[in-house]
Amino acid sequence: MFEEPFRWMEAIATRHSYVQDKLKKGQPVFAVPYNEGSLLLSFAQQSGKIFEIYDRIALGGLGHPADVERLRMSLLDMAHLEGFNRSSQDVTIARLLQFGVAPALKQNFEEVMRAPYLVQLLLAELDHEGGRRFYRLNYDGHWENFKKGAVVAGDPKTTQWLEKKIHQTPFADYDLDRAMQEVCKLWEGAHKEVRESDEKDEEDESEIPTLKQAFEDWNFEAAVLCHAVDRKSIFRKVSDDEIQRLKAALIG
Repeated sequence: MFEEPFRWMEAIATRHSYVQDKLKKGQPVFAVPYNEGSLLLSFAQQSGKIFEIYDRIALGGLGHPADVERLRMSLLDMAHLEGFNRSSQDVTIARLLQFGVAPALKQNFEEVMRAPYLVQLLLAELDHEGGRRFYRLNYDGHWENFKKGAVVAGDPKTTQWLEKKIHQTPFADYDLDRAMQEVCKLWEGAHKEVRESDEKDEEDESEIPTLKQAFEDWNFEAAVLCHAVDRKSIFRKVSDDEIQRLKAALIG
């Protein structure tokens, strides 16, 4: 009987290691401010990483696509139920996390006989006064909030390096084109930083594309929450023209 708590703690540690190993190769998802709102951006071999959740809330997901979709639907249902029962003003990320998805994720993770979610979520919110808030939700239900932008990445070293760079960069002063350029440069710089700090063989290095290769072979996803638009839903995907300008500025 006295061994049971230690067995549970060992099982939890094993689950952490298992999920972190599964997420390790996930490509970063960024959420940063810009002069008219907030930008979410990512590269991925498989599309479906950035979504609208509610009028002023957007989601970026890293991990197993099925788990990202399950949590997206949960957040979507909770947001619309909250808006219907109370008001759209009451639909905030903090409420959705604190009273909804975060406790459910924590319970799931601590029930060691159930499969854990292989996911990390990034949420961005733009309030009616133009205030920007960013949140990161972990697979075990732990969540954090940020003011200057946030990132989710499979590798902890990459996350730490990118967080430091995001907080040092005045994204809120940039227009959308400049913000996207700087995020793409951070994406490429993070891969170079990890490659230089770790001892990797040539096969591992070949799996990391250059920025030009990423645009050619991977899916580029970007969306904004923009307070400059005169409509209820302020979420929109970045247009093809904006993507072409981005490519021209970065790779010619």
